[in-house]
Amino acid sequence: MRANDNWRLPSDEELEIAADWADRLPDLTETQRAELEAWLAAKPRHATAFALMRDTQRDTALLDAAERVRAAPAAKRSFRLSLIAAGVALVAGLSAVVLVRPYLAEKPLELATTVGQRAEHQLSDKSVVTLAADSGVSVRYGRDGRDIALTKGDAVFDVTKDAKRPFRVQAGDTQVTAVGTTFEVERVSDAVQVRVFEGVVRVSRNGSEQRLGKGQWLMLASNQAPVGGRLDADSYAAWRSDWLDADGLPLKYVVARLNRYTTQHVALHDPALGELKVTGRFKLDRPTESLTMIAALLDMQARPEGARVYLTPRRAQP
Repeated sequence: MRANDNWRLPSDEELEIAADWADRLPDLTETQRAELEAWLAAKPRHATAFALMRDTQRDTALLDAAERVRAAPAAKRSFRLSLIAAGVALVAGLSAVVLVRPYLAEKPLELATTVGQRAEHQLSDKSVVTLAADSGVSVRYGRDGRDIALTKGDAVFDVTKDAKRPFRVQAGDTQVTAVGTTFEVERVSDAVQVRVFEGVVRVSRNGSEQRLGKGQWLMLASNQAPVGGRLDADSYAAWRSDWLDADGLPLKYVVARLNRYTTQHVALHDPALGELKVTGRFKLDRPTESLTMIAALLDMQARPEGARVYLTPRRAQP
């Protein structure tokens, strides 16, 4: 074997093996994961092949290349059980034809954070998704669009412009569409809130549509008329540093956000308390401190009961 053989582009067989590993990755046992690690460590091009397969799972736009390859003049290529199509990748600055399985790309990419954890993910088109604590998205890229489902929590999307493939975020019955912009979508209690930090987005819900520009926010709550307004100049920086600026915000929304940062769930014995208005600035990643401040502002007490902490009005003194 030549000294630089390990640095060749992956062979068709290696791509096939990598595709199998990528397809089975969520269900691998500890033993199988050890086998995968050994295979990846054996040759650098194994890791390259695996990375290509994982990237293909994120972006089905690679399938556009398949059509171009099929239409090209005679070239040596193979398709196994009609499940393999061609895609184009750049490896170490070189263009290469890579064989991929279309059905891999049809599986959405699931991203999530745990309580108290934030995470930033760069997608294959260089768009960036930043997840707040205890949040999750499902990513499915296609040739006609980039679709994200916000399954829970809160996320900011820094979108790479691509007029041919709009970027759509679905949160319950609300859809937010952008081409190139930076915006936030949040599912909180019974509402969806959208904040735009750069550019313009289109918000659609139940047949109605509204455009939001830089510095605007919109809250869509069930059984209520939409409300909106202007963002503070430092709202994006505040979001990234886990600050919540509340100005007459219903307590139920404050509690929902606070619960993303504490394993001791904050609850209300009486749901009607959720409509109490809260004004103040709270550090969400300091849940105990914030809860103490909220209780003091509303003349309430935080009473632990097992795995929960209940906010209740203070009892009148005899």
